[in-house]
This record gives sequence, C-alpha cells and structure tokens, in this order.
Amino acid sequence: MLLYELLKYVDSASGGALGVEGTSLFIGLAPSDAQSASIFVQQGGERRDYAPGLRRLSFQVFTRDPDIQAAEARASGIADVLTLRAAAVGPYHVYECNPRHEPLFLGREDSGLYTFVINYAANWRAA
Repeated sequence: MLLYELLKYVDSASGGALGVEGTSLFIGLAPSDAQSASIFVQQGGERRDYAPGLRRLSFQVFTRDPDIQAAEARASGIADVLTLRAAAVGPYHVYECNPRHEPLFLGREDSGLYTFVINYAANWRAA
C-alpha cells in the first residue's frame, strides 16, 4: 500500500524528527493517548485507462498537538518531505506527490489538541 510506504518515507527521511511509525505516525486512526500525532488517511484514487499501470492516490495528513505551533510546523515539515518528483518509495515509483495547499487549521479538539490537515495527490505505479 503506497500510503503506508509514504508514512515510512516520512519517518526515514526526517530521521524520526517528524514522527515515528506506530508512535506518532499512524494510518487511519491514532490512539487517543497519542498527543503529538500525524494520521495518514486515504481518500481513494483512480486508475487511468489511457496509461495502463499509472495510478493516482489522494490522501490527507492530519497533525495534532497540544502546541499549535508544533502542530503547524510538523504539517509543513511533512509537506516538504512529501513533495516528490521521480522518487522510489518502497516498491513503488512515485512520479510526483504534491501537497494541494498550505496547512489548514481545523481547530482545537475537546481534548485540547490543535489539528491541521493537508490534502495530497500522488501519481505512481508499481516499480
């Protein structure tokens, strides 16, 4: 699954500074006790019948933290790492991966955590 490989790529490329798989980087949901977390959520994608094997993945990365500046900085840092051109990511070839906008502030949760989101699009194929 490309989304999981992108999560591992963020962990590896940042040396864990932007999060560690299973501790602060998660797919789908994060444990409620993970105060500083980034959650990767797949939105779907499409197959392109005019280019066999080429696929497009749309996904979101939510970041949450009790410190609003830390949450926004981590969202921006992940966007920098996931701005890719012709990159090998696990067993996949990513032609391009781009954030669609700057970090969008979603507000403060009842738990006191501040949340930001960035939407992404990636064009890829199996290597």
